[in-house]
Amino acid sequence: MNRALTALIVLVLLLPAASWAQTRYISDELALDMRSGPGNQFRIQQMVPAGTQVQVLDNDSGWSLVRLGDGREGWVLTRLLADQPSARSQLNSAQRNLSQVRDENQELRASLEEALARVDELESGLTDTSSERDRLEQQLEQASRGLQLHSENEELKKEVIDLRREIQDLSHETERLRDRNDQRWFIVGSGVLAFGILMGLILPRIRWRKRNSWGSGSL
Repeated sequence: MNRALTALIVLVLLLPAASWAQTRYISDELALDMRSGPGNQFRIQQMVPAGTQVQVLDNDSGWSLVRLGDGREGWVLTRLLADQPSARSQLNSAQRNLSQVRDENQELRASLEEALARVDELESGLTDTSSERDRLEQQLEQASRGLQLHSENEELKKEVIDLRREIQDLSHETERLRDRNDQRWFIVGSGVLAFGILMGLILPRIRWRKRNSWGSGSL
């Protein structure tokens, strides 16, 4: 119980100091003495460089209790504290910022040059790609023409084959008709020859009969 009460009392005492703390800067001096108490009779704890940011915790007879960024505390003259960083600190900060901006500008410039080089490379690649595309389109067109010619050639081959078959069929038909015609002429010739032979046999007999009939009539 006593521990809890003690902690509560310490917390109550610390809250006003924490809420009252203000941000100040060491004025434009080379260094400022930070003492263990509010007066020159107290020992110097350390030298605080100009422009250092401190938290003011308390004031006493022209002295201010301050806390550094690393947590150490001590007393400095209030009149040597300023609401804004010192001109030298601001100049150093501005120079650092300028140097940083220059570095960033240099990096951005290098990045821009790389980007422009990349753009040129991409444009060159795009040109090559366009040329390659045109070449492929020409090859495709030639291939299409080749396929069309091949198809036409195949069709012509089929037509030639069909014509050859028709010629063969006509040749066979011509041969067949020629054979029939030869047979017909052979039959006609044979008939004429048979008729001639028959007439050769019949006519002498007819003449002989006529002669006999004439001889018997005269007697």
